[in-house]
Amino acid sequence: MAGQVGGNTTGGVGYRHAQSGQFAAHMLSLPRRNMCPLRSAFDPAQIPDLLPRIILRERDDASVYKFRLVGTELQEYFGRKVVGLPIAAGMGEQAAQAMKVAFDRMIEHPCGLRCVMDIVLNLDQMAKVEVVYFPFAGASPPQQISHSAILERPVFVDITDTSTIGKLHEIEGIDLGAGLPDLSDISW
Repeated sequence: MAGQVGGNTTGGVGYRHAQSGQFAAHMLSLPRRNMCPLRSAFDPAQIPDLLPRIILRERDDASVYKFRLVGTELQEYFGRKVVGLPIAAGMGEQAAQAMKVAFDRMIEHPCGLRCVMDIVLNLDQMAKVEVVYFPFAGASPPQQISHSAILERPVFVDITDTSTIGKLHEIEGIDLGAGLPDLSDISW
């Protein structure tokens, strides 16, 4: 299926934030191989307004997902440099284990993913975010990209500690043409 371009601009999903829909439409418009957007077709210059909230992750030989690139706005939320670290460094161990399962399914059963979750900024501050993920084809090691759109945030954000991922509110697959895997067992 090399050269395949997606026809469905939403992947069968309703997005809560306009930027989530823009990111999904962009990713679904890219040429594909094995139903996944080609890494070589992704040009960050085509989505400059979305870059501050982009994360690129890669899976190493031990099947550990690590941060490869983190947008400037999200780097502030993490409160420390996470590039090169396992995803647990930015999510907490419980969420990282559940997301590893979801990320593996995205790669094995080509699909995207949309989640709504809390980011715990400090003990008394949370932001609710919608995160949209896609696996890349043609990347070695395997990679996936995501965009985080802030749905709700505290009026005053004082990030003095590191953030973690809080409650998962919603999770659903984005159909890339292979149907959707069962994600009902993923929670934290």
